[in-house]
Amino acid sequence: MESSSEALKFRIEGTSDRFWNKDQFIEFLIDNQDKSIELSVVPEAVSLRTLGVYEWLDLFQFRSVKIQTWNPLESNSKYNIELIGHNYCFDFCTNNSTPIDKNLHDWNRKNIFMCLYHRPTASKLALASYAEKYSSLIHFSIDTSVNNLVHFELDKLLHYDIPSTVRAANLIQTLPRLISSPEKYTSFNLYDFSDPITAFYKSIFVDLVGENHVQGETFFPTEKTIRPMLLKKPFIVFSSKDFLEYLRQMGFRTFSDFWDEDYDGYEQGDRLRKIYSVIDYIGSKSIDELEAMYWDMKYTLDYNYNLLINKKFQRKITKL
Repeated sequence: MESSSEALKFRIEGTSDRFWNKDQFIEFLIDNQDKSIELSVVPEAVSLRTLGVYEWLDLFQFRSVKIQTWNPLESNSKYNIELIGHNYCFDFCTNNSTPIDKNLHDWNRKNIFMCLYHRPTASKLALASYAEKYSSLIHFSIDTSVNNLVHFELDKLLHYDIPSTVRAANLIQTLPRLISSPEKYTSFNLYDFSDPITAFYKSIFVDLVGENHVQGETFFPTEKTIRPMLLKKPFIVFSSKDFLEYLRQMGFRTFSDFWDEDYDGYEQGDRLRKIYSVIDYIGSKSIDELEAMYWDMKYTLDYNYNLLINKKFQRKITKL
């Protein structure tokens, strides 16, 4: 049998249900039948079943197939799935040498929601445009130049929730929406908790997180989820099904004592509509009521922060 070093390699590129280099993948499979192949995944943890990767592999015969991924939920009885390692985002965020300003751990009552986004995915367009009717900080650093239009997921939003497309279309006309310099929205700068964008966390009550991987069996929290925990703010997450449940497996606490987290059992349009209800529930409360809620959840916020800083969280999870 050929060694791993002799295997023919291909990098799968996809986001959620979009297989960006599918044509090249099919050509690779055709050209390398009856050989050993090794597949890697970019970005880290996109669900291969959702992309249709296994359906294509099943059409051909290979000596061996190895697939390397960061997705701890990826599994297939026919092909060799190799987990590269545990989620590195937790280490990147907590190893930062810049101390967090403790003033950011408080809330100054100025705003309720924050939408801190760049890539205009369906969920991010929907959440930002829905939260706009309440007191919200919205940062959308992408502009609507011709080269960027291919990244706007209005077609997917039509499948999620048709009424949301009207609000999203109105929002798009105002982009970019900046609360700070657009070049500050990168994964590297956002690990620097002294940057201008992070300073706005003292102004918000809850972070509306739009994660990278939102469809299929996948779990890979990024700095988008870790950041509010380090800044001691509650969060609502649009991600894959059971995302909060897996966070709890890691030892973190979520916010079901304060609002309905039933949305976690759903994905795509159903998850979005459930989150709308949570946004309305929170947004309908007075600032005094929200401040009382904020103080009541201090134990949860402190607990998550300390779990991160002390690296006491569980890295291994069990697939539901």
